[in-house]
Amino acid sequence: MKLNLSKHIFLLSAFTLLTLTAMAQSQESAKKLFNEGKYEEAKSAFQKLIKRNPKNGSLNYWYGVCLFETGEADKSISYLTHAAEREVREANRYLAMYYSDNYQYAKSEDYWETYFELMEEAKKPFEQYQAAYDHASLGRQMMRGVKDITIIDSIVTDKENFLNSYFLSKEAGTLTPYNKFFNQKDQPNGIVYQTETKNKIYYSASTNEKMKLYSSDMLIGNWDNGKELKGIDTKGNCNYPYITSDGTTLYFAAEGEESLGGYDIFVTRYNNSNGQYLKPENLGMPFNSPANDYMLVIDEYNHLGWFATDRNQPSGNVCIYIFIPTESYTTLNEETLAPNQLINRAKLLSLKDTWKNPNDIQQAKQRITNAQNISEEEEIKKDFELIINDILTYYTLQDFRSKEARELATRWVQETKNYTTLSNQLESKRDAYASANEQQRNSMKASILDMEKRIEVLEMLIAKLEVDTRNAENQYLGKK
Repeated sequence: MKLNLSKHIFLLSAFTLLTLTAMAQSQESAKKLFNEGKYEEAKSAFQKLIKRNPKNGSLNYWYGVCLFETGEADKSISYLTHAAEREVREANRYLAMYYSDNYQYAKSEDYWETYFELMEEAKKPFEQYQAAYDHASLGRQMMRGVKDITIIDSIVTDKENFLNSYFLSKEAGTLTPYNKFFNQKDQPNGIVYQTETKNKIYYSASTNEKMKLYSSDMLIGNWDNGKELKGIDTKGNCNYPYITSDGTTLYFAAEGEESLGGYDIFVTRYNNSNGQYLKPENLGMPFNSPANDYMLVIDEYNHLGWFATDRNQPSGNVCIYIFIPTESYTTLNEETLAPNQLINRAKLLSLKDTWKNPNDIQQAKQRITNAQNISEEEEIKKDFELIINDILTYYTLQDFRSKEARELATRWVQETKNYTTLSNQLESKRDAYASANEQQRNSMKASILDMEKRIEVLEMLIAKLEVDTRNAENQYLGKK
């Protein structure tokens, strides 16, 4: 009997040892995958391990991080919280990031502070995370002043062509990618805003790998050397400029210490007394978010505003929000809103939550439709394409500002039509000549030669009219 009992104990001990050995090996394999950043592969292994030992702080941390890094951040919180309670230092960092991403900035600050204390005790550097803590502090301040704006609609489009979703009136000016405007290839991220009068532009360009804002004036048919806008001192990139009709209010986007995410939208005004812009102000939420927010435009003629963001968007996509602009924005009252309601308004999770007056919404939607239809009509209406200079290309006679140039252009258009008609007639004659007999060919030769001479004369006339038209318009623009 004693022998059987001893044998049973021995087998049980051996089984337990083998089980523990297998678990240890499994944990080591999972840790190796974890340390290599292969979170998806490590996740299933840690899931099995944590079922056997749910109170283990390290296992909760590893599994929580795997969930966080594989797109299941919400599921990771209970595990990371347990790990943090078991004084797993790095769990606090992930919790701080999670709460910051979800607009719970006070919690994020608390976890950052705990993390910094633990890092200091361990005599490990943590300065690299100071910016993240500062962003959490900035977010907490912004949550106290979420603006009450009315979002009418949103459009999701690809980032490469996002400007096509801005249906601006002529009075609001035009937005064009830098490379297209200047016919270059070295500024893929630059944007050019041209005023309604077409004689001034504001644009962004990269200098020493940093984007800055400039302005330029049209002089004698050409843009003068760009002048950097003074007073806009940011450590990060500046881009996406837009000037309102008053000529002094500038909206732009910038990265840096005063930005919540990547790009944030700022506003400033020109100070005539010193020739500089005032210190830019961050527009706050919901215009800005932990993601990139940029290209705010206000079309005062249509009473519509636009801004772009890549929040909640896959890579390569951007969401354009269309809103009703006001002279000043009231802030949402924290005391009358539940925390989740305030967060939802800051995130713009529901457009309908921003709606107040049904008539305002209906009228604004009609203005959007009208603006879109006008934009499409203008895009379609291209009677011709005449390059005036390196900057300007005209498509209709109405584009000309010079009366002389318009008259020359009218002749140029007519003679071009005559050339097309005569060329088609000559082509038909040549086709008929190819299939005619000798007698018919003899009778057709004279008319064909005559047409060829007339076409040659027209070619010379059209080329001269094009040059004269261009010179007349540029001379007029120079005088202006």
